[in-house]
Amino acid sequence: MLRRPFLQWILTTLAPAFFPRSLRAQSESLSESDIATLREVAAVVLPTSLGRKLTDGIANDFVEWVRDYKAGAEVSTGYGSPSVRSLPPSPSTRYSEQLKLLNAGGSFAALDAAAKRNAISEALRQSGFDRLPARPNGKHIAADLMSYFYLTGEGQDLLYGAAIHRDECSGLASSSARPAPMT
Repeated sequence: MLRRPFLQWILTTLAPAFFPRSLRAQSESLSESDIATLREVAAVVLPTSLGRKLTDGIANDFVEWVRDYKAGAEVSTGYGSPSVRSLPPSPSTRYSEQLKLLNAGGSFAALDAAAKRNAISEALRQSGFDRLPARPNGKHIAADLMSYFYLTGEGQDLLYGAAIHRDECSGLASSSARPAPMT
């Protein structure tokens, strides 16, 4: 066995047993204050038709995704692709800083809806944001949250206004049927 793959194997399989997850993820985890601000951001950048309960839930799911992100993990290569791909470093390294900047002028939660939209728009502009990334990339947490949501089956259904259920197998019998409109 070559030295580098052996060391990578040691670090990925044995190190987790000696270093609890909370210690490994500590530098990238979000504080309770950050999570509260993220929920406020979600209420602004996600469709208002979802309602506050769902936008809070999506923000919480995003926090879990960030906590469970494993840089270097192999990802699906896709049909017909022979190369193995790995996840890049965690996009979350600047999330806490970005959320703190939104709170810089006081409490982000205390702002009215228009001021929140303006603050997020300005933060996205300063980050160089021009389109949603194909997957969260760390440029800005607001863009990554939107990307995370719209890549889910629920987000796709909402985006197209149809019950596509892209993550469910519908079988051949219904493959020619158009998806039902969202109600």
